Amino acid sequence: RERKERKLYSDDWALGDEEIEGHHTFDLDQKIKSDDFNSCFVKDMTDLDYNLAHVQENGFNWPLLFREKSKLGIVIPNTDFTINDVRLCVGSRRMLDVMDVNTQKNVEMTMKDWQRYFESQDKDKLLNVISLEFSHTKLESLIQAPTVVRQIDWVERVWPRHLKEAQTEATNVLEDMMYPKVQKYCLMSVRGCYTDFHIDFGGTSVWYHILRGKKIFWLIPPTERNLQLYEQWVLSGKQSDIFFGDTVDKCARIELFQGNTFFIPTGWIHAVYTPEDSLVFGGNFLHSFGIEKQLRVAQVEDATHVPSKFRYPFFTEMLWYVLERYVHVLLGRLHLTLPPDEQEKYIKYMSTKMKANNNNQLNEEVKAEGEPKVDVNMTIPPEEHVHLTQYELHGLKAIVMYLHALPTSKKCVPDLITDPIALIRDVRTVVEKHRYDKPELARTSKPVLEWWPREPTKFGIKRPLGEHTGGGLKRRRRNSDENRIVGLPPNVAKIRHRRVRCKFCESCLREDCKKCVYCLDMVKYGGPGTMKQTCKMKKCTQPILPAAAVCYECQLDGWRRVLTAPPQKPIANTPSSLFECCVCFKISHLKCISNKFPDADGIVNEDLPNSWECPECVKEGYNKEYKHNRVPSSRASVTGSDTGEVKTPQILSEAEDGDVKVKIEGLETEDKSFQSKKTDMSTGKMKQEVKT
Repeated sequence: RERKERKLYSDDWALGDEEIEGHHTFDLDQKIKSDDFNSCFVKDMTDLDYNLAHVQENGFNWPLLFREKSKLGIVIPNTDFTINDVRLCVGSRRMLDVMDVNTQKNVEMTMKDWQRYFESQDKDKLLNVISLEFSHTKLESLIQAPTVVRQIDWVERVWPRHLKEAQTEATNVLEDMMYPKVQKYCLMSVRGCYTDFHIDFGGTSVWYHILRGKKIFWLIPPTERNLQLYEQWVLSGKQSDIFFGDTVDKCARIELFQGNTFFIPTGWIHAVYTPEDSLVFGGNFLHSFGIEKQLRVAQVEDATHVPSKFRYPFFTEMLWYVLERYVHVLLGRLHLTLPPDEQEKYIKYMSTKMKANNNNQLNEEVKAEGEPKVDVNMTIPPEEHVHLTQYELHGLKAIVMYLHALPTSKKCVPDLITDPIALIRDVRTVVEKHRYDKPELARTSKPVLEWWPREPTKFGIKRPLGEHTGGGLKRRRRNSDENRIVGLPPNVAKIRHRRVRCKFCESCLREDCKKCVYCLDMVKYGGPGTMKQTCKMKKCTQPILPAAAVCYECQLDGWRRVLTAPPQKPIANTPSSLFECCVCFKISHLKCISNKFPDADGIVNEDLPNSWECPECVKEGYNKEYKHNRVPSSRASVTGSDTGEVKTPQILSEAEDGDVKVKIEGLETEDKSFQSKKTDMSTGKMKQEVKT
């Protein structure tokens, strides 16, 4: 039986692009210059300290503009970060959902093809990338959301941690998504791009940092009247003829410049125009200070028939987890099924907490049996009464009413929730217990929803799964008619060279964050110095082979010199000619290995310096069977090849000597590269052949 095509979750920050067809007929230039729109709704927070206490006291109801990012706790690359750097971090073969601005339709394109389009001078189409979610790629470590966002984001505070940690897929494939993967986006827009009025999926709030370029926003508050008008406008099918900002009482317009950070609250209706090429980083998040509006937006999405692929993933499941977390934090009752390892950590935490509280019952048990008897289902209420804000209290009520109104088939109770009826009963107890909480005491600057502390997980080397036969590891081919057994690649268990820092990428040049577990462990920052690891935010994105690496065939280094002790310094401005196979990890010169296998071609990995799939592994098919950590996750999750007549820097020195030539087959012509229909942009294959 043929398998169905896997569905891709495309979150366009737009409300269903299929519903908006054709080029807009209103005068957009007039809307940009008109005096009818001002920035009356936007609050300039540049000179203020924006923290969780501010949100607890005032909520998050108005758009916020920060002209400086120094007080936000945000981590962003320098302004010299380019589209090419994005490609190096997410992978050349990462498939992107690209929106054609004129037709508002989506096409698919590889990151390599998008870079070529973005950097080209003559563009026959207006294309826009607004849905590149880059979590679990190299780019993830270079971007960190503002501190306030991380303190209130439900994905961080509510969603079960072990599920999020189980996520390995870098792309947004629904079948492989273990949590709502909407936290980190990269938006790349060329001059003239326009996204019509929309509400972000699920009523999510947005943080938005302009790294390069400019953006113009039109903003409309989510009053009940405006939401009703919005529903009518979407259902009318006349979006291309009517500028929605003209149909409401008040519509604000604001221009954002390079270095600005912008927060958009829950439910705000907004449109975006790009006056010049821009590179933007941002993220979406649900939180406890706009629950009622978030649920109202979900109703708007139902009324306007928004397809599920444009909605917040696991929205209803998230609501159940929100209730569970509040009950656990405020009443001490756990309604969540934990895996064995997580359950063991929770019991350890419970035991420590009970000892700290000098529980008499526990002391008697310890005296009698020597070991504390701790059950996962035990109830340990908080030591002090935790005050809730009115936003949270009313939000909990709204969630219960929303879930109650859903039909049984749409309640989507997670399998990890042990007893949903008992959970709802406990939520009512929470609401009754906290109905008289004082708002001034709820302003604590500390998140209410906190996970229990635990020791960090120690990750080892991931081994390929397979069948044990005798003393060796065997694995069946997935894409073979013969279904024959294939052994491990040669040299996979022998000596490997650890790559070293390039000292040129964004990560290598940045300062220590002084906040991650590795920084806190460093002696210079007051830690014990046991981990001996560099800052988590300084993980090199382009690690290179060490100077001591030599070819396993000729025993010469990357500059064809005999290895000495200590190793000689690299020749200035001359890259190493050694290549490391990302499958078997053998290091060799291209000519040496290719002479040994003249009937096979190696495949260059453009996302990692001096990396390829050697002819031996390609010939035996090992490159299709094993994916190692040094191969970017985007390469492992998306099939296809890079296209374009490009000489990669790592083979330039040998290519000029005539030892190697780069052969590209099956390239499409330029006028066919960016067709509006969905086409596979990556049918070409890059090979390296040695002249004999």
